[in-house]
Order: sequence, then structure tokens, then C-alpha cells
Amino acid sequence: MASKPLDIEYKVGSKKELISETDMKGVITYANGDFVELSGYSEDELKGSPHSILRDIEMPQTVFKLLWESLKSGHDYKAIVRNRRKDGKYYWVYSEYEAILDESYRMKGFRSKRYPVPKAVLKEVEDLYIKLLSIEEAKGQKDAEKFLELTLHNDGYRDYDLYVEELYNRKIKGFFGMFGSLFSK
Repeated sequence: MASKPLDIEYKVGSKKELISETDMKGVITYANGDFVELSGYSEDELKGSPHSILRDIEMPQTVFKLLWESLKSGHDYKAIVRNRRKDGKYYWVYSEYEAILDESYRMKGFRSKRYPVPKAVLKEVEDLYIKLLSIEEAKGQKDAEKFLELTLHNDGYRDYDLYVEELYNRKIKGFFGMFGSLFSK
């Protein structure tokens, strides 16, 4: 069982390959060594557990609702996620989700690959998540979904997935573009 939440961030290593797979109901069927290490759980504790074992209470439910709706309709998805380790520390990851297909091309589960999140990305996302959590608590998830949709639309994004992808790529490419230009001469 997970420890009491701590307000201590666990830093995700940049050289880690963090992969997990679930069945159609979100029950973990596979976790690679790096993901097991990051979670703080043993492989045996993870396998057969719902992926929500890692869910942090500071993560808006709205984001997960949109994630599951998208995946179950056959679309890949990207999200910035705050998860919780077994020891109670939290960590942030940029996650890319995709369907796993059987030999007949029917969905049989989902795979997620995760990457560290740059501070510039976190700063923007944390503000949005604080607002979503506040609305979820005060008015409910439907109002939070409407707020998110309106906010993203006003900023020129069709949906959360595209917002996250663009934000992550803009910050990463911006960083590496500047870094690369320093050493390319």
C-alpha cells in the first residue's frame, strides 16, 4: 500500500526509458525495469494493479477522463502527468499513450512511454492544473471540462492532447535549438 502523500518531488532521470502497458480496463500487464524503479513498487506489486495506483491527488480527474475517452476511441494521446511513488513522493512525466492491437487489429490494451518534463513546461501546466482542480472541487468535473475546452480554444488549440504536444515540443525544441546554436559554430 502506498505511503501518505509527501510534498517532495522525485526527479525523473533523463536517461530512463519508462514504459508500462495495461489491459483495456487500465490494469497493469507490463512495466519495464526503469518504470518499476521510478514507481517505488516491485514488479509483482504493479502487475495486476490498476494504473491508478500511481495517481496523485494533485492531478485533475478531467485530464484522465479525456485520456480514457481518446484511447478507447482509438486515438493516441499525450499528457503531462503528476504521479505518486509508493514512498509518497510525486513525480512529473510527459506521457505518450497508444493502443496495443492484437493480430486481428483489435485493441487489447494500451502502452505508455514517459519522459522527464522540463521546468518551463511544468510552470505552464501546473497553473492550469491548479485551476482545474479548484473547479472540479467547487463545481464538478463537467465544469472543469468546459473550462479546459474554452481555455484551450481561446489559446488556439483544438484539444488538450495537441496543447500538450505543442507545449512540450516548443519548450524542448526551443531549448535544444538554443543549445545547438551555441555549439554549432
